[in-house]
Amino acid sequence: MNLLLIILSVFTTYQHSTYHSECEESVNASRKAVYQVVDDFIYDMQTDINRLGTWAFLGTEDKGDAEKDAIAIVYKDTYYDPALHYGYIIVDVKVPGLRTFKNIKISSLLTDTVTDGVRHARVDIDYSGSLLKMANATFHVKPLDENLHVLTLDLNVRFGWFFNIFVSRKVYRDVLEWRLQQIVNNLCEKAETGIVTGHYKELQP
Repeated sequence: MNLLLIILSVFTTYQHSTYHSECEESVNASRKAVYQVVDDFIYDMQTDINRLGTWAFLGTEDKGDAEKDAIAIVYKDTYYDPALHYGYIIVDVKVPGLRTFKNIKISSLLTDTVTDGVRHARVDIDYSGSLLKMANATFHVKPLDENLHVLTLDLNVRFGWFFNIFVSRKVYRDVLEWRLQQIVNNLCEKAETGIVTGHYKELQP
């Protein structure tokens, strides 16, 4: 079965127990600026993920909405090896009213390539258990001209047995899709203006 879900500019398909989401925006900024925000995002994610809350994750915090806040993540510790582009984070994952998974170690490895002028910066997540079986995220940066680019975020997620039961397609849409849109918006805003307000291309409720 192949299900297509659409919200704003996020497109999600669900096939073979895997969610694939794609969020795409145009960016009126130089290649250097767009590359830099992608670099900043990946670096902060692997070295100090809490810093992402000050810019890339701005606007994605808990909304006091039971559906949007059905899953919460508390970041506790980070390790990063810059020579290997490898790191891991320690988190608690909370499912309000059901269960809290404590001290979950999630590893990540970066691969960065350029093919036909398009940059592909991919982070593979390594954790096998009841929460997650597979996850990877890739930023694609496609130049249209010197100061216009297309920034695409591709996300693939296959949940472990617990989350596969708990995370319905509606839960995935309510919890994750609007946050992906906000993150891409924040990266675009920073590339274009150098700052993030969280209000670039206002999202619909």
